[in-house]
Amino acid sequence: MKRNKKIFLMAAVVIVIIIGAAVCCKFIFLTDRDTTAPEKVVLFIGGEPDFECREVVLEDCREECVDYNPEKGSLLFVNGENQIVERDISGEEHVIDIEAMDLTEPVSNVQYGPDDTSICFVYENKIYQYSFKDQEILYETDGMGSYWLRTYMWENDECGYKLMPNERGMSELYRMDKREEAGQKVCEGWIHSIGQVQGNKIYALERYVGLYYSFGAEIHSRIVAVDVSDGTKETIQGLGRSWDGTALFICDGEDMYYFQEKGKKGCLYRIDLKTGRRKKVYSTRNEVIGIECM
Repeated sequence: MKRNKKIFLMAAVVIVIIIGAAVCCKFIFLTDRDTTAPEKVVLFIGGEPDFECREVVLEDCREECVDYNPEKGSLLFVNGENQIVERDISGEEHVIDIEAMDLTEPVSNVQYGPDDTSICFVYENKIYQYSFKDQEILYETDGMGSYWLRTYMWENDECGYKLMPNERGMSELYRMDKREEAGQKVCEGWIHSIGQVQGNKIYALERYVGLYYSFGAEIHSRIVAVDVSDGTKETIQGLGRSWDGTALFICDGEDMYYFQEKGKKGCLYRIDLKTGRRKKVYSTRNEVIGIECM
């Protein structure tokens, strides 16, 4: 009898421990779980000596390509209804109606410029310049669209650079000139995204084969500075495997800032272009879709 009672008490203790552990595990699971959905944000970077980083949320931005006009203090992007939207940093926004075209297919890669009264965008693999003043298309050229890569960049009102696909399905960097119908290839290599034009250099994202295997190859990415005079490239920062996260980057001539996703969190880094030193300056769980200097 005593033995049965002892066995019963031991069984009861085991059950209590199991229930307690289950409750404890459930409690930990509920409190440790991150239920906050990431927002799409543009990072605005402050300079020295008091470095700061401000996140501006874009709630209805369909793409990961946005543009910023520092003089107007406004962002340009495409919303979920395929409309081009201009948003003031304070939050006020309005839709830009392209009266000269019926945009029934997806629009991508919107940008301000190349002059003060125009914007540009990619539609059905063509780059269009639309004038606010004349409400008409001023320029059209072959291009390449993307919802997450910057595929063209203006240097001035007449010239710029664009990406074009080759016969192998890779994108190559070409010069874009309104005075010439055919653009000239700038360099060899798999240029994936244009980041910034600084003097005679273009900062760009390049893909390359990092490792070969018997069953294939491992694709890596790096930020490079392309000399437009001779097409030579200087590696600024290696980013590892391409699927580790897309790098967004901006250069002010002295420093380069780039953001790279790493799992659930992403980090903003600053590189001193004179010394090559890199420093992590900010991290966030939100989805960064643009970097701008304040």
